[in-house]
Formats: sequence, C-alpha cells, structure tokens
Amino acid sequence: MENKKVMRNIWFTIYTGNIQEYDGIANYRTLLEILMIPAIQDKINREKKAQKIMLMFYSDLNRDDIAYFKELYYGKKVNGGIVNLSISTKNIDWSSFSDQERKNFLIEKWKVLFNNLSDDYFLVDKSEVIDSLEELRKEEWKHTSLLFKKKLKYNKDAYSIVMDISVEKAKLALVRESDEKWFILKEFEEVWRIMTDGNFKKFKLEEDILTFENSTFFLPLEQFDLREIIKD
Repeated sequence: MENKKVMRNIWFTIYTGNIQEYDGIANYRTLLEILMIPAIQDKINREKKAQKIMLMFYSDLNRDDIAYFKELYYGKKVNGGIVNLSISTKNIDWSSFSDQERKNFLIEKWKVLFNNLSDDYFLVDKSEVIDSLEELRKEEWKHTSLLFKKKLKYNKDAYSIVMDISVEKAKLALVRESDEKWFILKEFEEVWRIMTDGNFKKFKLEEDILTFENSTFFLPLEQFDLREIIKD
C-alpha cells in the first residue's frame, strides 16, 4: 500500500504584543486560525515552504508596512517558514468595534497580506483567495468539530464528542445520535484555551465517569459524571 505524506497545516495567526489592547482578540484569532485552514490552505503553494502566515499588530506604525513586506517575500523564498506583515493599529480602537467591525478589520488586513504576495505563492489565481476571505466575512464565525472518530457508548446510546466554537465561547459537548440532543460537558469563555486545555488525545468511560486525557502531558485529566449531565 502506498504511504501518503500528511501535509502539516499552515498556521494562519495574529501577533498583538500587549493583548490587553485588543479585548477579545484571542478568541477571534483562535477561531480564524481554524476557519482559514479549509478556506485558504489548499490554495497556497507548498513549495514556498510557508509554515506560518501571520499579521503583526503595531500601534506605533503610521501605516501597514507593505514596502518591507514585498522586499522580504515578493518572488522570494520564505525565510524560516514564516511570512508576516506588520499592520498599523495606530488609529484603531479595537475595543469599541462591533463584532462585524472586528471581522471586517481582520478580513481586510488578511486581504492586504495576500494581495501583496507574488503569484508564485498560490496554486490558483490570487483572486480566488480574496474571494474566499470575502466569503468568510459574510459567514457566521462558528466551527463544530468531531474530536474523536470513536463514539461514546453509554446506557445503550451512542454519542459523538464535539467541540463547538464561536467568538463568544467554546463548548465541549456530547451529541446523542438517536435524537441529536446536545449535553454540555464544559464551556470555555476564553476560546483560545481550547488549543491547550481542550486538546484531548483519548477518552475512557468507567461506569458513569467519562475521563479525557490531554495531549499536553502536564495538564490534569478532565472528568465528568454522566449521571449529572445526561438525565433523560
């Protein structure tokens, strides 16, 4: 059987420095990191070896540093696997923005980055990447993922284990297959924490106690008593 090489996901992210200047930005950043993988990743030329593509916020810049960005990347190899664009936030009051204004700002800045990369960074016409970003702007920023292929079997019912993410919160939940009813195990109001605290590698059920083991070895086990959670 032929072995297929699994390609590592490109990391689309944002550096903000002092995160306190941008209330809630970590939640938007985390969700966008997830949403941009299916929207953008397969349109990027992997031969350029870009592993991380990022926006870097600077409140002391007068304007986005496009000239330096082009000097570094236009038609050139990626140094160290990182492509980054310095963005000016000098006259931006992020905390006063509405949800849609925050989305608009982030999408516009991602468009600036991709518009200023040379064509050799793309497997498709660059306009397709910009169109994908515009679609993201219109969509509800929400993502539900199946954490394990294996189903949980409990009291003769089968459950999917999912992580449901929005910019407000993330929810670790069970979804019963027979009626698609949701049972919330845990909520994360700091959505970015799912990258560590919600990064589970396996689960086990002993009587009524459901236990998750985290991929980060130093984090404790998460345990839930299903008698208290599934009551119907």
